[in-house]
Amino acid sequence: MPKQEKKTEDNSSIISETPSSNDWRKKESLKWKSSYEEYDYGSVFYGLTRVTKPLLVVELGTKAGYSAFYVAKALKENGKGEIHCYDLWERYQYNSTPINETEENLKEFIQDGIVTLNQRDVLGVDENYESVDILHVDVGNHGEILDKIIPCWLPKVKSLIILEGGSEERDQVDWMKKYNKIPLRDWLSRNKHLFNYITLKNFPSLTILEPIK
Repeated sequence: MPKQEKKTEDNSSIISETPSSNDWRKKESLKWKSSYEEYDYGSVFYGLTRVTKPLLVVELGTKAGYSAFYVAKALKENGKGEIHCYDLWERYQYNSTPINETEENLKEFIQDGIVTLNQRDVLGVDENYESVDILHVDVGNHGEILDKIIPCWLPKVKSLIILEGGSEERDQVDWMKKYNKIPLRDWLSRNKHLFNYITLKNFPSLTILEPIK
């Protein structure tokens, strides 16, 4: 399927190539349990990490470790850098993954000292850091939760913020509509003065922010 880049009226662009499912859990493999996998978003995480060569990546919402695996793989090949992962794992009451599964999936990189897993709520994690190079946020993203997380991190992120979601299809998933959550596209538009961004539209979509300093 060809990709088409669409320019918007603000400082964003959208790459369009979208599947036609509204149920992200149908796209989760048994190992990774990640909707990122079908369209190989792992290669995006890997490529961004190889190019930007971060020393510190923080991930809020790790689940089985799909994105962390590709970041860690790139960090290892870079010869430097760490990724600190935060998640509730089995303490989360809904669609959770036991931490021991994540430990097994990331065992090589944990042993190498590249990955650390931290089982806790993601709110307030920013207080542990003066600065980070890349922040990845995948916590069932919607406007309300991003309003709690992103303002705390923006002054601390030196390179990129990567968000799960950002496409129209992702904003239309059942639970977003059922609980009347603020769509990510609305949140991005409201905060466009704070960053440049691009959205990769393959479901569940991925939005890459570059903070404006």
